[in-house]
This record gives sequence, C-alpha cells and structure tokens, in this order.
Amino acid sequence: MPAMKIAMCTNGRRLTTRPLAGDDFHIVCILNGAFRIISLVCTLPVWVLIFQVRLSGTEMMINNQPFWCRSAEEVDLWTLYVSPPVEQLQNLANGTSFVGNEEDLDDATKHQLRSMVIPFTLYLTVSLLYNIIDMVLSLAMWNAAAIGTPVEPRGRERALVSMIWIKMTFLNLLLCTVLGSGIYLTHAGRVYNYGCSSLHDQAVHHYESTIWYGLFCAAMAIYAVELLMWPCMIMNQVGHAIALQGRQTSLFRRLGQLEDEEGSCAQCIGCCIQCIRCLSCNQLGGGNIKAKTDLTDAAIAFMNFMNSEVNFDIVLSDIYVAFKLLDRKQREVRYKLSKQARMDKKQTDKCEMGEGEDESENNNTSSPIDAVNFSVNYADILNRRVLSANDETDMYLLRQGALYSQYAQGIYELYPRALLQAGLLDGGWDGLYSPWKPGDQHSLLSTFRLAEFGFPSTALVYANFTNKVIATPYCILLDEIERTLVVVIRGSVTLEDLVTDLQWSAIELNRVGERVGFDGRGKYGHRGMLTNSKWIYNDIHRRKIVFDVLRDDRSNPHRDYNLVITGHSLGGGCAAMLAIMFKPMFSNVKCYAFCPPGCTVSMNLATECDDFITSFVVGNDIIPRMRGENIEMLRYDFLEMLARIKVSKITAFRDSRYPCRNKDLEVRNKRILYARDEVPITEYYQKLVSFRQNRELVFDQLSPVDTRLNIPGRVVHLTRFGDEDNNRYLPYYKSRMLREIHVCLDSMKDHSIKNLSVVLPKIVSEYENSSTTVSNDDDDVDDISVQSENSFGGDFTEEPWFVTFSFPHGLVASFVPTLLAIAAVCFSVIGNNICTLFERTITDRPSYNMTDQESYEIIAGVSYGLYFYGIQYRDEVDEFYTTQCKPYPSHVVNDDYVKAARGFSAIALVIGFPIVLLLCLTSCMKLGDRTVRVMSTLLMLVAICQLMILVFLNSERCVDNPNPVDSSYLQSQFVWAKCALHTGKYVIIASVLWSLVAVTLGFSSRLSLVEARLRFASMSLSSAITTK
Repeated sequence: MPAMKIAMCTNGRRLTTRPLAGDDFHIVCILNGAFRIISLVCTLPVWVLIFQVRLSGTEMMINNQPFWCRSAEEVDLWTLYVSPPVEQLQNLANGTSFVGNEEDLDDATKHQLRSMVIPFTLYLTVSLLYNIIDMVLSLAMWNAAAIGTPVEPRGRERALVSMIWIKMTFLNLLLCTVLGSGIYLTHAGRVYNYGCSSLHDQAVHHYESTIWYGLFCAAMAIYAVELLMWPCMIMNQVGHAIALQGRQTSLFRRLGQLEDEEGSCAQCIGCCIQCIRCLSCNQLGGGNIKAKTDLTDAAIAFMNFMNSEVNFDIVLSDIYVAFKLLDRKQREVRYKLSKQARMDKKQTDKCEMGEGEDESENNNTSSPIDAVNFSVNYADILNRRVLSANDETDMYLLRQGALYSQYAQGIYELYPRALLQAGLLDGGWDGLYSPWKPGDQHSLLSTFRLAEFGFPSTALVYANFTNKVIATPYCILLDEIERTLVVVIRGSVTLEDLVTDLQWSAIELNRVGERVGFDGRGKYGHRGMLTNSKWIYNDIHRRKIVFDVLRDDRSNPHRDYNLVITGHSLGGGCAAMLAIMFKPMFSNVKCYAFCPPGCTVSMNLATECDDFITSFVVGNDIIPRMRGENIEMLRYDFLEMLARIKVSKITAFRDSRYPCRNKDLEVRNKRILYARDEVPITEYYQKLVSFRQNRELVFDQLSPVDTRLNIPGRVVHLTRFGDEDNNRYLPYYKSRMLREIHVCLDSMKDHSIKNLSVVLPKIVSEYENSSTTVSNDDDDVDDISVQSENSFGGDFTEEPWFVTFSFPHGLVASFVPTLLAIAAVCFSVIGNNICTLFERTITDRPSYNMTDQESYEIIAGVSYGLYFYGIQYRDEVDEFYTTQCKPYPSHVVNDDYVKAARGFSAIALVIGFPIVLLLCLTSCMKLGDRTVRVMSTLLMLVAICQLMILVFLNSERCVDNPNPVDSSYLQSQFVWAKCALHTGKYVIIASVLWSLVAVTLGFSSRLSLVEARLRFASMSLSSAITTK
C-alpha cells in the first residue's frame, strides 16, 4: 500500500496500479514468469528438434525438400538414415539454407527457402531475446517490490515505476516485433508452401496439422494476450478516472445527504437477504421481511461504520496480510490463556485456588472500560477466577447449565420433528402444540414426554413455533425431577431471526417496566430481543400456562416448582429479557443463557441480573463479543497491524503462511511486528491516530456510555486447554466485557449449541471425578481453536501441512538440492539415450562412396550408447565429422557388461526420479529428519549406480573386434582402437551431481540454520541502518 502512481492524466488524476500496491508486484512477477515458462515450453521444442536432428544425424532435406513436405507414411523422422547430413546440418546451424548443396536447386526453390529461413530465424532470435530480458526484468521487479514495509515504501515506488515504463515501452516494442515476425512467418509459409515445391499441394495442410505448428500458435497466443493486457489496464484506469470525475464524496457520504438515506441502505441490505433467500430455495424463510422498517438499525450502523474522512488507500493484499498477522497475534494470547488454564486446573485439583481474588472481577461490576478504548489490554484478560469442584454453588451452576443446554438444543429441531412425527403439531414446522385446553385439568398424562431424548420425567406442555421478525419459537417443559417449569426459547435459524439480531439499537425499558412491575428508567435493551420477548410474554400471559402451573394453591402439585428460562444465541438474549420481565412476579426465576449476544442489555441492568441470570460462553465464540465497541476495536487492531509490520509485505506473507509452533509465537511475532510503543511515525500512522481520535468522538456521540449494551448477568467462560482429539475446558467467572473478537473459524464453531451441550456435561463429569488430572506432557499442547491444525514437533501448527511456497526447510535448503537434482536428472536422461557415450576409432579408414557418386567420405569410427549406436563419417572435402545413429539390431546379443550398465541406469532413474519430485515439494511441505536421511542415502546409491554405467567399457563391443552392427558399414578387416569416453562425461557429471544432492540434503538442517542466522543478521543490520 498504497497503489503506485504511474502517470498524470489530463484531468489532474493519476494513472495508478490499483488494485495492486507497489509491494504486490510479486503477483505480477509470478504471472509474468508463468507467461515466460509457457512461451519457452512452446519455442524450446524447436531447438530441441534441431538438436535431435544433429544428434541422430537425420537429414533435414530429402530430395531437396524439407522433411515435413512428405507425408507421415512416406517419411519417418526417426528412421531417416540416408547419409550424410554433414553439409545440410552445417548450413542449418549457420542459418543460411536448409539444403546441402544450393547449386542443385533452381532459383524458385532458393527463394522459397530463404523466405522461410529469414522470418523463422528472426522469430526464434527475437523470441529468445524477449524471454531472457523479460525474465531478468521480472527478477529485478521482484527484488524492488520487497523494499520497505507496507506503510513505508523507502524508494520502492521510484524503482518500480522506472521498470514499469521499460516494460511498457521497450519490451512491448520487442514483443510487437516477435508477434510481427511470427505473423509474417505464417504468411510466408502459406505463400511458399512452407518451403515445399509446388508439386506438394497438401504441404500447408500437412504442416499445420503437426504438433510443431500447434506449439507455435500457442506461443503466439501467449504473446498476444500479454500485449493486450496493457491497453486493457490503461483503458480501465482511464474509464475509472472518467467515472469518478465530478464525484467529490464517497458513496455513503452521498447517501447521507439524501432525505431517506437509511431507507436506501436498508433496501440494499434487504436485497442481499432476499438473494440469500433465493439461493436457499426459501428454506431459510425471509418472505415477511420489510426492509425499510425491519433493517433500519442495521442500515444506520453500517453507514456510521463506513463513513470516515480518512482514506487509508488499502488494497486486498493488505487486508489478507493484516488479518493473518492479527490472527497470529490473537493466537499468541489464546495460547497464554491455555497455559494459565492448565496451571489453574492443576491448582484446582490440589484445592489451592481462590486466594487473593479480585472482588470486582468476581462480582462482574462495571468498570471504566465502558469508555471507548481502541486497544485491548491482554493482561487484564488473564485476571479471572476458576469455578471450583469443592464449591457447591459452582457445581450446582455447572450441573444446571449441563441440563438446560440439552433442552436448549432440543428446541431447534428435535422437539418439533418429534411432534410432527407423532401428529401432535398443528400447522407444520410453524405450528402450535397445546395439549391443555382452557378449563381442563392440567394433567401430565395428555402431554408429550421427552423419554426418547433421555428425559422420561420431563413433559412438553406447550410449544409455539411461530417464526416471524417479531416472534420467536419457544416451548414450555415441566421437569418433575428438578421440579422446575422451563421456558425454552430457540435461537437464530431463519432470515427472520437474522433480521431480529440486526435490530440492535438500544431501547429504554421504562414502559415495559411500568407494565410488568420493575423500574426500567435509564435501563436499555436490544430492540429486536425486547420485541420478541414481549411477544413471548404476551403469548404466555394469554395462555396462562405458567401462571396456572405455578399458582400458589394447596391443590396444585406444582406450586413449589421454580421457573427457569433458557435459550441459546438469540434465544439466550430473549430468555434474559423474559427473566427480567418475570422477576417481579416470580422471585425464584432463574435464567441460563447460552452464548447470548453481547449487545443484550445495558451495563447497569446486566449488573442487577447477576443473582438470577448466568451466561455461558464457549472459547472464542464471536456472538457474545458482538458489540459496537468490539467491532470498532477489531477495525482499529486491523489498521494498526499494518503500521506494526516491520518487514516487507512478501516477507510478512511468507512468515504468516509458515507453520509456527505455539511456544514460538511470541518470538515470531516480535520478529515481524513492532511493539505498540515502537511503531515509527509515518504518514499512515498519522492518519491512523487522527482516525482513532475522530472515531472515539463520533462513537461517544452516537452511543453514549449509558446506552451501550452488554452480555447479561454473570458470565461463565469455558476456556479450552486440551488437544484437538480430546478438547478439555476449564470454566471461569469472567467479566461480562468480552472485548476481543477473534478472527478464526472457531469463533463460529464455538457458537454451536451441539458443541456446548457436549462440553458442559463433560466438565461436570471431570469435576465429579476426582482422579482427573492434567499431565505434564500437555504443556505444549494448544487449547486454541484454529482450523485444520496438525501435529508439528509435539505442538500444533497454525496452517495445513501443505502450504504453497512456505519453504519450511529454508530457501537455500529447499532450492539448492532441488536444482542440483533436476540437473542430475537431465544429464542422466541425456546420457542414457544418446548414441555417443563411448567411441572407437579406426586406424585404417577405407573410402565410402556416396550414392550420388560426387561426394566421398570415409568411416572414422563407431560410437556406442546404452540403446543406440552410431557410425562416424568424415567428409574429405570440408573435413567435417557427422554421426548417424541407429538402434541396435534385434539380432545383436548383449553381454553381461551391457546388461549390467543398462540395469544400473534403470535403477538410477527409478530411484532418483521420485526423489526429485519429492524434493520439488520441499518448498511447500516439511519433511521429517528420518525421511531426509533416507533420501540422502538413496541418492548416494543413485550416484553409485550412475557411475557404474561405465562398466560398459569392459563389454565385448569395447574390447573385441566390434561386429554387432551392420556389416555393410563396418568391414571386418578394419583395425580398431580401444573405447574412449566421448559424451560419456555426461555420466560422470550426473554422478557428481547426484552426490552433491545427497550431501546437501544430508546437511539441509545445518544449511537452514546458517540461512536463518544470515537472515537475522541482515535484518538486524537493516534495522540498525533504518534507526540511524
């Protein structure tokens, strides 16, 4: 960040690189590198073809025509053994002509061939030049993009702008030359039948159906796409500048100037909800939502959140890196919490807890943190109190929470499905169940029992599953064992529930208090939850079930029953509201709210509810933390994280993707991030300070302290400290001010009622079992919720085991063995398949008369390969040597040395090639030490096998008189010298390379250590220079 300015437009605006910043050009370099690789893949086969022709001695010209002029049935490229191709290949290498003797051709044929050779040579030369220069420029841009930090360019833009101009001017002109020469080559080829005579009418069709022409077209398409990208980007910027001309304010500021700005924004949110409804095929409801009335609160909050005078000019990569580092910083805090939970659990097991506790923290009294402060003091988070297994009050609370969490889970799906299957629910899923008619005796015999769910003594006496924006499904249960009447309220399931959640404006409870009998002046609640709670209250009052069951009458067997109200999520918030409304009439009412929203009631009302409302929060659940202050803090932490990065964005990106053990989090974060009091003063940081001051003033005006909503009652926070396979939780009394919103996937997973209904009974079981202890080997196990964590060195890592370009072994330890191994494979493959590994010369060389009776050559010797042999010819006129390769005839018998050489070559490739593929993955995954040692040993075996190919020198073909080949070429009276290495040096080079790979891989851990020390030293030097 920010986007770079490339040029000034006529209207005063600048041509920028948005949506990319200067330090995002690594993406451009990767894309450009992909283009270069594809173009090289398409052009290099031509050079490989020429090399193969030279290597095999195949003639490019047959009867004064290129070999592609003949059909596949007439000419086999790999079996052209007409000798000799010396002069033709020499002319081909010089780029002068494809024919061996131009004097034999007429003028028309010469013109055709020259018309093909010139554009073909120009195309190959300019294409290779463009690819080399562009790759060098891409490497330079890669290095320039890594200069500075996301908020401190330090000269990065100046270097990149100059390179961009080189790319846009000189290289694009060179690219136009490549395209032009390619187009002219195609045109000339079609005009002159690709060098064929006029007798070959099908030459064009035959050549354009070959793979070579397809590769040429693919390369041309890549060049065309690359060239057209620049005009498209420029036109996009110009169009964007034209569209923004005359637009002086942001979208939401303009909306703020309209008469019905809230309604306009509410309509937009309503359209989004209707899209979700359509995508869900109406399974989530949403048909009765009125956007302008139901979504006004959400629209106002959204507009207030988006309105800002400060433009930070942030791009998408900044968002990704900042959130990744923020998640890792929060993970460090969660790890500290898990360590404290482990220690507290040990103290609890020893009955040594509860000394020196902070009464204000235990009693959940309000504190000055109600004032807006866009930073979290994580030291305050650690100040908590553990629920004790020896405290009867704490154990009773946990048992009650474990029981009523089962009821809160059943209201979602189990109870309505059971009633539907029994035919007792009138109206389907939104129906009504009422077994007691007005005036009847309230007999439990006619009610639906929950025996199939494990509660045979619990009766379902009433259920209303009406679901609207102002109505929430609920049911009433009668528990004969606990002697309680339980009102269970369902949480958010449909889009109507979502709209209810979004109605989060604070409403004073004075009118509600006047009606039900409590003082609601100066006390506030969530508007949506209050509306739905009033609907439930009115429905209960109309049915008179609660009042009739709990009436104080000696003839009433349930008169001494207690009233309990419970619910999860939205149901938990409504349960708290309903408990406050029933408190004046039923003094013994209790409420157990599971994961209620953090914006339910005001602080003063939440404090008054401590004695009868308990809220249970699991781990990193985001819903109990959803408050206006927390959202503002999350945004500020995100923006501040960019200012705290002390390295380049690509370094921060790679470091955030690199797996990290929990115990190394603090060190890794200090290496990447500044401390809050050490952030350098930059233009971005000054904007951030101004933004913070402005938002504090605005937030205080829009949401005064008295009206800010919080989580109701006392809070029991369940903190995870077990491993992934055996999650264990420790319950804490915690301040209701849950201030930190965690940016991990488990923030929603922890909100699940299914998870909570398993966790609470498990905690109760562990507390009741006195033998439960925490072993010492759990000290490095993570309690936090991070997605897809895997074991890494006895600890849990943040990322999956396969992370692209993470280089877990270090850059040097990953690249050096891989590059050496690839080179070794190339030399091994070439050495095993050419025909000139070994050669034997002839001391007495009789002349060999060519078929045209005009040229004379002599046989100079014979060369051997593992699978091919070659005849060496020497032209007496021009004194050039050429080799004509053939596969060994089927009648040739291979002795033991030849078989051994072939076996060793096969073993080397069979073992070496999979190891090379595995080495290529070391940039993305970490290999274990044992795996590295095994690979190193196998590679040394490969090196030995590769060197053992030289046993071929002891074969009969190198020792005795060679006569395993065509006798028409080799006369028995020749006098032969001994075999000598020719290109057999490839075998030795491959063996040396395999040995180097084995050694470097064996010492990869030390290489990584050296690289880390050098990198740390360079960072320290750079930091010292920057400080000065």
